[in-house]
Amino acid sequence: MKNIIYYLLFFAALLWGNTGITKVYFYTDSQGVTHFTDSTEDAEEDGYTVTEYEDLDEDHEDEVLLSYNALTQEVMIENQLYSPISVILKATNEDTIETDIKFDEIFTVEANTTKSLGHIYSFDSTADFSLTRQFSIGTPTAINKSDTGELQIPFRGKFRVTQANGGSFSHRGPKNFYAIDVAMPIGTPIYAARAGKVVDMKMYFTKSGLDPAAHGKANYIRLRHDDGTMTVYVHLKPNSERVKLGDYVGGGEQIAESGNTGYTSGPHLHFAVQRNNGIATVSIPFKFYGTLEPKIGMWISN
Repeated sequence: MKNIIYYLLFFAALLWGNTGITKVYFYTDSQGVTHFTDSTEDAEEDGYTVTEYEDLDEDHEDEVLLSYNALTQEVMIENQLYSPISVILKATNEDTIETDIKFDEIFTVEANTTKSLGHIYSFDSTADFSLTRQFSIGTPTAINKSDTGELQIPFRGKFRVTQANGGSFSHRGPKNFYAIDVAMPIGTPIYAARAGKVVDMKMYFTKSGLDPAAHGKANYIRLRHDDGTMTVYVHLKPNSERVKLGDYVGGGEQIAESGNTGYTSGPHLHFAVQRNNGIATVSIPFKFYGTLEPKIGMWISN
């Protein structure tokens, strides 16, 4: 019993960094390929401009939890989300422990489940050892652009695209690079662009504006599709959702109403198709109905 208590106290200390997120950086090479890394050294030595990737699902930190089972000597991770996730474990001074855990490799954890990531059998109590994790929503997919002809326009009526690929206002990072903004009145019905499961949503924010404090405070709904890609609908009207977490919705089914919440200069819908690349959620190019590629200034009607 004494050994078990000692293990529990030790691992409570080493898992104190459970809510910390390892910094992730990205750069684009000479072939136009975007790379993600937790170290800038090699890329900078090769002359590339490296940027920190700041948008890692921080708002779900309390729903993905590390723990240690002293009886089985297992490191466990609990995923309380409605989406599967990709997880990477990182350790300092891992040579001071005896373990079968594969650090720096990608684990996938299904929605609403707890999974063992391996064992830590023994450790050097005098060593400066710590264990942290980073995670991203979804599971890795190699899909680099959405070719499906099933992608429907997520609204009815005729509205103008005010920001598109690589927009200078807010579409510069990998998560939003291929997203579009479509100006429309508050209360415009928003529909699922494809059939999918509601895996993430927040619909209680009420404020908007260009104050940096408004970042991360937009209402949104995220759908996960059968091929592992996701669509996300952002800046929605508070409490306008027609769905709940875990629901499976059909393409063209209304999910909410457009709004003006979060970091925004006016009422609009922010729409993106995304995939998980193992360490982050990134946007990918898409076309509606397989042929219509949204461009800035374009009027889109449905």
